[in-house]
Amino acid sequence: IPDELRMHILAVMRGEKPTDPAQEAEMDAVLSDALAHVDPPEGLRDQILAAMHVQQSQTAQASITLPDEPANITDIESQRENVQRKSTTGWFRLASVAAAVVLGVFLALQLDLSPKDDREASVKMASMDVQRKTAFMLNTKFALDVMNPPKAEVNTWLVSHELPAPARLPAGLEGMKIMGCKRIQLAGDISASLLCFTKDSGGMVHLVIINNDYIKDAHLPSMDEIQKEDCYNCPKTGWDIAKWRDRENTFLLFAKKEDPSQHGVIQYF
Repeated sequence: IPDELRMHILAVMRGEKPTDPAQEAEMDAVLSDALAHVDPPEGLRDQILAAMHVQQSQTAQASITLPDEPANITDIESQRENVQRKSTTGWFRLASVAAAVVLGVFLALQLDLSPKDDREASVKMASMDVQRKTAFMLNTKFALDVMNPPKAEVNTWLVSHELPAPARLPAGLEGMKIMGCKRIQLAGDISASLLCFTKDSGGMVHLVIINNDYIKDAHLPSMDEIQKEDCYNCPKTGWDIAKWRDRENTFLLFAKKEDPSQHGVIQYF
């Protein structure tokens, strides 16, 4: 590869003539840093040399041999222009290929090309973060995606919208009416399900469901293991809270304590 190739490529990118000796320090630093992390595949050098050999062979075949017989000046100048034009075309073709290679290497180093599921699964939240975000939302006005759905259709709606659905609900929620459900957006692209239940007293109980792939807490109890000490009140938000998990999902239950004699959310288990 000619030593001046980089200078020519940068010149073309700036719209200048290929012979312009101007340098571009910023691009030089970017390329140097990027190429320093490149681990070229085995055999790449041989492939490049083979391609250059083919290019040289084609150039040699395309060259024009001047006739032995004297030719007039016009014919000679025409032949020289033709050779120069072909040489220039070959240079631009080579510069374009080289520029594409450099750009491809740069983008490959900058972009995260891992599968979407792998990227999302690498982002994990603590259940406390989910609790804070949800409690803040519950203390403000929010709209449900589905209002007063038949209980039998709730899981169908959640699954059809690629949201986690409960395999089983606490016994205290089974007999309650579902006011509605919605998708709630947490950190990044992480979504969770929100189910809202109404009590006979007119109060509300909210259940958040999030896939275990996005939760750091692995020590949470199962639904059947929930004890009174696992349920607590958050003074900052005013919600009683309980957390548990099954094989697929993590659950957070939110309820307001209407009667001081009540034992918080433990009454729903």
